[in-house]
Amino acid sequence: MPPTGFDPRSNPRVDAYVRQLAGDAGIFGVIHPADEMYLYSLQSLKGCGEAAAILYYLKGRQIFLTVEEVVRWRFGGFSAVASFLDFASGFGRFTRFLVRELSATRVSISEIDPVAVEFQKDAFGVKGLVSDADPGGFGLPDAFDVILASSFFSHLPAPAFQAWLRRLYGLLRPGGLLLFSVHGKALLAESAADWSEGIVFRAESETTRLDPRDYGTSYVTEEFVRRAVGEATKGKGSMSGFPFGFCAQQDLYVVSRPSVPALSPLTLRRFPRGELDRFEIREEDVLVEGWAEGGPGERSPEVRLFIGGARAARSQGGGPGPARRWSFTFGRSAASPDDVVRVEAEGEPGFSNIVAMGTLRPFLPGASSAVPSD
Repeated sequence: MPPTGFDPRSNPRVDAYVRQLAGDAGIFGVIHPADEMYLYSLQSLKGCGEAAAILYYLKGRQIFLTVEEVVRWRFGGFSAVASFLDFASGFGRFTRFLVRELSATRVSISEIDPVAVEFQKDAFGVKGLVSDADPGGFGLPDAFDVILASSFFSHLPAPAFQAWLRRLYGLLRPGGLLLFSVHGKALLAESAADWSEGIVFRAESETTRLDPRDYGTSYVTEEFVRRAVGEATKGKGSMSGFPFGFCAQQDLYVVSRPSVPALSPLTLRRFPRGELDRFEIREEDVLVEGWAEGGPGERSPEVRLFIGGARAARSQGGGPGPARRWSFTFGRSAASPDDVVRVEAEGEPGFSNIVAMGTLRPFLPGASSAVPSD
């Protein structure tokens, strides 16, 4: 395999991390060398394959845990889901976790890249279909209980947003669910942005496979999404929204197609958000400092420092309010230049997130200056 691919068993620290997440790392298979989710992390983490792989598997697991909560709310669990479509699924960052709980015979994936479709069919045994740039040209013989479109609508201009929403909703069985994520308004810090239509689109994206004018980066308001859902479902679909409910970064929306039995309102646990905002390599030690916050109504997160895969320090959470500051200092000798240093925040049990991660090497004398990636 080319060096940009990654087998979790090839690095004992990644292997141990994935086992901690969800059991035997080997069953998750390799990360394909063309997987853009992995390659994007690899670039932002200064070429550190260990850190990029850890982040890749964490995000896949986070998506699964959120989907699992929604499925449990609507169906009681995956055992009652007869058909699941992972749309715009890439190379299976989420699928590899899903097929552990839902038989691959019940899982379909669709992706515009035929290499990604074949990879997932071979690696996970799922059914696969190459998608189309035009929703009108996208056809499937099946209908689905659950459709997930993760980080897909976050790239669409308004006309495509509406058209794809209508198309995917039309593939739901009665009582089915469509889950999709978007970039919320809070992620665009541009005072001059024009929000008059409820969407701001930029013809730029991390992907190099598609025309950025068709697949760029979009930011939307909740009002825009509600209007789009109302039009796509002809006013029949019901919607729940969760700011930062998708991997603690994007907003999550869950659309139900009638007839849905009477259920209690959907509530979701959220992965903590946070970031590093102070970083100093001093003569004898290293300082890392930042913030973390849990979801609405949740306790403040516990924050932990790991060096080379081993926990080095812990900062107790649980105080009043969801937000808190954290700070760690460790000796220069505690971490080699290539040891991965990561800071994790955990709010609800099992719902943890990496808020900062990287190695010291890019920031030592002689290396270009930068800020550690989260």
